Amino acid sequence: MALIVDIEKTLGDFHLKVNFTAEREVMALLGASGCGKSMTLKCIAGIVRPDKGHIELNGRVLFDSDKKIDLPPQKRKVGYLFQQYALFPHMTVEQNIRAGAHARPKAEREQAVREVLHAFRLEGLENNRPSQLSGGQQQRCALARILVGQPELVLLDEPFSALDAYLKWQVELELSDILKNLSCGTLFVTHNRDEVYRLCDTVCVLNKGKSDPKETVKELFRAPATMGAALISGCKN
Repeated sequence: MALIVDIEKTLGDFHLKVNFTAEREVMALLGASGCGKSMTLKCIAGIVRPDKGHIELNGRVLFDSDKKIDLPPQKRKVGYLFQQYALFPHMTVEQNIRAGAHARPKAEREQAVREVLHAFRLEGLENNRPSQLSGGQQQRCALARILVGQPELVLLDEPFSALDAYLKWQVELELSDILKNLSCGTLFVTHNRDEVYRLCDTVCVLNKGKSDPKETVKELFRAPATMGAALISGCKN
């Protein structure tokens, strides 16, 4: 997996200017609230259009302002896990997951749904609606719906923000196992340095809309390269 992002976006007084690359890794976008992390994910997913720049995934151009390329979200092969999971409340677990498989050939669709139900330990919950699931089960259902569509990149936007402290720890352990077994890359948005330390391989710090150079998580906590990285990581030098 190779992702290239070099974009700018202005909203009122806020100016987003990010530039980074990612391989098959769990890469964090770390920064304080309002620094542009979620906006960056939305630009990659095609939900928000950048003002200018270039986004490329595995050699496919998703967005290029000069070449007038702007693929719609459904053609980007990008899975987006929203903060509140965005499950369809009127659908069962199985129906939610099947909705994520709509682009796959009909002959393999049902088998793919059965496989992710098993992989995410959702067997026995197929007929439950989201309101009947725990927070961890909802997250597993949302991830299963994403992965059954065979994305080339997974975007996680503050995946623990809706959970209480006890459930957050339990779900984080489950998500850690899932991320280790993904065949695609992951971008993980958070403002929590502890989540980055426990779950991610590399990190790109965003400070007031501007991105720092990507570094490994170990480098961030051992010797942060910028003042913004030092402040957000809590490191004292």
